[in-house]
Amino acid sequence: MSLFTQVKSQITTRQAAEAYGLMVSRSGMACCIFHDDRHPSMKIDERYYCFSCHATGDVIDFTAKLFGLSPLDAAKKLAADFGICPLPPTQSAPIPKVSPALSDRKETLAALRLLTDYEQLLKRWKEEFAPATPDVEVWDERFCQALRHLMPVSHAIDCLLSSDPEERKEMLAYIKRTDTLSKIEAILNENRTEVNCDAEENDRAA
Repeated sequence: MSLFTQVKSQITTRQAAEAYGLMVSRSGMACCIFHDDRHPSMKIDERYYCFSCHATGDVIDFTAKLFGLSPLDAAKKLAADFGICPLPPTQSAPIPKVSPALSDRKETLAALRLLTDYEQLLKRWKEEFAPATPDVEVWDERFCQALRHLMPVSHAIDCLLSSDPEERKEMLAYIKRTDTLSKIEAILNENRTEVNCDAEENDRAA
């Protein structure tokens, strides 16, 4: 049995996609990484097919396209990663586990999740902690933070969702350079802790 037949008979495209970091829904849909896909348009099962860019093929085609490999090297990588059969040392090749395109998409999605959570928190703070009257001298710090950061955060989200790759790249580089995500994560964690403490106090009072 050839290596190609062994790989295709033992590994589905969905298994490979999930192993290499794609998020696939229960219905087998995922965001296509072969074009700028904002909503899941790729069906992944035994094979894969994108309803938007029409990319299609089997598990070897998928892996070859994902990592920029020849079909033979893609089959070798799948065999090595899934332990299908011990390959002779001469057949093994150092191939990166994650392609640059997939790595960038995962970073962008992670950034979007944090930024979106922070945006929702700022919107809530802006309403909940707004001054009761215009003559209040000392404003709540959470309201002030919402005024300072809500527009920049919304702008960052828009940039990461932009169809312009350069705009997304520049925004992601700026976010990394300023350590923005770590700061946001700390704020979100602190807020969750405060919410949990308030809930426990309310339970005790009840």
